[in-house]
Amino acid sequence: MLAHIVRPLRATARFLLASDSPRQLAAGFSLGMVLGMLPKGNLIALSLCVLLFSLRVNKRLALVAAVLFSCLGPLADSFTGQVGAEVLHAGVLQAGFASVYQLPLGPWLGFHNTVVMGSLLVGLYLAYPVYWASYAGTRWLEPRSTTVADPQTEPSSPLSEDAVPRREAA
Repeated sequence: MLAHIVRPLRATARFLLASDSPRQLAAGFSLGMVLGMLPKGNLIALSLCVLLFSLRVNKRLALVAAVLFSCLGPLADSFTGQVGAEVLHAGVLQAGFASVYQLPLGPWLGFHNTVVMGSLLVGLYLAYPVYWASYAGTRWLEPRSTTVADPQTEPSSPLSEDAVPRREAA
């Protein structure tokens, strides 16, 4: 009975993890996490979507991560808002943010929003550890080879010592 419950989960995991290297899977998951944490409707989120579909990463896993972290993102809005406010109120960066906001697409970037700024910074900060954790997880889930190549049974190459006839000393 348990096999009937686990079979769809196993099929879904195979579908998500199929035919990509662990590095591509991990990069897709971490990029999807950053995309999912950001509030949508700004140029940064759109740029991350373009980046996601331009890079060679697992797009299925990235989209699953983006949906998952989009559901979890609002729970962290108070924290990311505080982080964004601290960065936006830093006196050294005020002139830089003002010049970015004056650009033609500056207001669409969303840098002036504390939650967008904080979510971007927290997502970028977490991207590296999430990449390595998901890389380790995908390496663990990777099918393991049970057979070990036996050097005795491998065919010899034409240039090996066994293939060259030797002269016997007379």
